[in-house]
Amino acid sequence: MTLFFTVATTNYLPFAVSLLDSVKKYHPDFEFCICLADYITDDEIERNNLMNKYPIVQLHELGVDEFDFITQNYNPMQLANCSKVLFAKYFLDQVHINQVIFCDSDTFFFGPLPKSTVNDHEIILSPHFTQPPSIDMKRQELEVLNAGLYNGGFFKLRKSPQTFKYLAWLRERSVKECIYDFKRGYYGEQLWLNLVPLYFKETFIERNEGVNVAYWNLHEREISEVDGSFFVNNITPLSFFHYSGWDYFAPEEISKWALFTSEMRPEIKPLLLKYHEALQANEYEHYINKPNYYTSKNNLNKKSFFSTLKKKYFKR
Repeated sequence: MTLFFTVATTNYLPFAVSLLDSVKKYHPDFEFCICLADYITDDEIERNNLMNKYPIVQLHELGVDEFDFITQNYNPMQLANCSKVLFAKYFLDQVHINQVIFCDSDTFFFGPLPKSTVNDHEIILSPHFTQPPSIDMKRQELEVLNAGLYNGGFFKLRKSPQTFKYLAWLRERSVKECIYDFKRGYYGEQLWLNLVPLYFKETFIERNEGVNVAYWNLHEREISEVDGSFFVNNITPLSFFHYSGWDYFAPEEISKWALFTSEMRPEIKPLLLKYHEALQANEYEHYINKPNYYTSKNNLNKKSFFSTLKKKYFKR
């Protein structure tokens, strides 16, 4: 059995539900789960239609040793990113689950995954891009040299001895040091992924151009629409688009980090507007300002508070 999961905080539930709705359309045979890097009561889940739509597993239910550290020291993004490996291990430990497929919650499907992605390989990673940009866009290359060759927003893991070795390796390195410090060689869990094809020989690099299309690979991927279906470079069916850096309140702009504008790439607009409609239907504006149960009162927040006081009262 294949389990498809995403990790979200409560304010990102509309993203998570929109994603799973889109995947279910093309892969109704998958099982689905929203993994919550947050805490909400069973009563609140029971009374809420959006929370009832898919099974929810909360971080505290895993019973992991790292729980106190990560909930006390991370911001919401760090908490979500470091817990991917914890949830993946939790699911693969279950007898009836043969493999897991993960996507960041800010992705949306426009077609099925390639059959080989679903049916083959033990570990699948997605590169940010596979073709060099022009020299005037070399910033894209510099960014991945800093942030990692592979995007942590998508992976597939099939149950095997090698996969469990990979999860143990990544867990030791990334869960308690899911920090962002370029000078010290940290970018969440993502920089560690550079080493995975070297250490784990069954790793497959998914080069299909319809997988994980995003602002960082638009230099090599053009979108076209034929009879309501989307294609990449007029050949490859679009599986899913990753909306990293996209702003709900400026829905026609691709991303705050993109080198392309929507005026330069008007064929992207239908993807942006469809996503906006999905988030509207799933109550984005109702949820987006909900605080994270853990991070709103943890050590990171306290440090920020005392840092603000220090700057205010001890100016030089």
